[in-house]
Amino acid sequence: MINFKRPLLNVLFTFLILLAVNYAYARVGGAGGSSSSGGGDSSGLIGIIFYILMLIPFPYNLIVIAIIIVLAYFGMKKAKQQTILNQMPSGDGVTKVRGYNDFIANNPNFNETSFKEKVKISFTQIQEAWQNKDMSKVRKYISDGMYQRLNVQFKMMDKLSQKNTIEKLTIKNIYIDRVDTDGFFDVVHVAIHASIVDRFVSEKYPELNSGGSEEFVEYWSYLKKRGAEEKDMFSSDNCPSCGAALPKVPGEVAKCEFCGTLTNSGEYDWVLAEITQADDYISSNPLVMKAANLQEKVLEIEEHNDDFSIQLIEDKASNAFLQVETARVLNDPAILRRFASDEAFEKIKSTFGQSEPYVYNRIFLSDVTLIGAMQKDKMNTMVVSIKYSYQRVIPKEKSVVKLDPVVVTDTKVILLSRNINPEISKGSLYAHRCPSCGGPVGDTIDLKCEYCGHELNSPANEWIVTDLMTLNDYYSYYAMNGAAFTAGVKPNVMDNVLDVRDYAFNNALIVMACDGVFAQEERDFAEQLAKKFGYNVDKIDPMFQMAQNGQLSLKMPEDQKKREKIFKLMEKAAAIDGNVDPNERQLLDSLKQQYGFN
Repeated sequence: MINFKRPLLNVLFTFLILLAVNYAYARVGGAGGSSSSGGGDSSGLIGIIFYILMLIPFPYNLIVIAIIIVLAYFGMKKAKQQTILNQMPSGDGVTKVRGYNDFIANNPNFNETSFKEKVKISFTQIQEAWQNKDMSKVRKYISDGMYQRLNVQFKMMDKLSQKNTIEKLTIKNIYIDRVDTDGFFDVVHVAIHASIVDRFVSEKYPELNSGGSEEFVEYWSYLKKRGAEEKDMFSSDNCPSCGAALPKVPGEVAKCEFCGTLTNSGEYDWVLAEITQADDYISSNPLVMKAANLQEKVLEIEEHNDDFSIQLIEDKASNAFLQVETARVLNDPAILRRFASDEAFEKIKSTFGQSEPYVYNRIFLSDVTLIGAMQKDKMNTMVVSIKYSYQRVIPKEKSVVKLDPVVVTDTKVILLSRNINPEISKGSLYAHRCPSCGGPVGDTIDLKCEYCGHELNSPANEWIVTDLMTLNDYYSYYAMNGAAFTAGVKPNVMDNVLDVRDYAFNNALIVMACDGVFAQEERDFAEQLAKKFGYNVDKIDPMFQMAQNGQLSLKMPEDQKKREKIFKLMEKAAAIDGNVDPNERQLLDSLKQQYGFN
């Protein structure tokens, strides 16, 4: 009888060693190799097979090779499936809401049915406000940053004689996805599954018209101060503090004219603070999670200040950024003077007027995420990543010149600083209110409050913009100031959330549809590409609709080698129907010039 025990142990031991060596090899070469697009290193595998044949006797060498081939097949299949796009939500809900049990323990009177009804009211009313460019109904329960997001787009739409028509709005499902504890606040992230017919229309510039039917999942984030008695800001038009009627035209600040209560402070009811698209939502979560205890460390910095939360910092950052971009389009630096440090103001102002005046045909924030915090010069500084999508156009008398052939996505990093031991704030510079006395503040170069004489851009009681930089510039900044960071996400982590194939697939869809036609052969190619990349075609079907309606934005990583791989696939996608349309050629040529491709 043949004794298989010892040879088999030797085979398994040798196999584990080879497997460990192969794993280490893949890790070392993974950063710049083809593993990001699902491939492997065939020469390394051939070398291992050669050693197996040489070192292990027959027939055990064949057994080991067979095992490696099977494991490699399932390993590559699993690796392909590990992609952000395969985590796109279906809108059916989640089996377990992260953070919900702790939230209920701290808020035993929370009524989920009532809360969801408020979400439904806000979702419907904000769609109406958006279509009518009238925020009077919703100002009382949206944050300052959320107000600015909508208000800036209204200003740009007016410059382009645009309106956004909405029809057949249907809410299919509303569910809580997760709950965060954020300083003295709770933040509830709600998924809204809906369908809509959404069209941008311009009588003056019809070449900008776009849109169509769409089914989508968006994430709406609401915050409220923990322990605060919940009032009704969604169905009532009265002040939650004194009961007086709220102003019908609220303007920049949601404030009661009689008692001075800020209705959107989170002291009285849930406040809508952020809207995030599904692909940005699922890709932003690991960004923060990869930084060890980032949230806990940041909250430790401000543990004695009950006006602090990460969500509110992100809200101020989005507000500031959009006001900066408004100032840029209008070439009016006075708009940002009150909330920028002297150095930041001069730096940002120097970038104004460097090109022919343009208007944003589209500008919206895809994701705003706190990525770091540091203490320096007796101030706390919060570092916030701003991912935004935009398309710039130059209006002419009867037509527009598109500076960006399609909507593109970029990332900026903004720094907000405040004294370590701040004074109590009575207003917000971002809502045109003096933080020292609460008096109104206009857009002016004058830095003294006309009511109390307070220096407006002082970090004594308000978060002030102390820098605004590109993601590439942030790489250098982090390298020089990394030691000062109390907590932070390394810049290279930010660039690795999406895989090369994710960028490539998204951009390939854009180039195929930028001629206004998403032909059947293009759809077939897109599905073949999706399968090759390991995507679940059913899950990413909404991306096909978005591409056809011009609602996808072009994205590129910072790494030039990755960009070149993506561009080659985009060229192949453009030629798949046998004809490179002039619009497709314009887009490709624009990318060549912008990114320096050969």
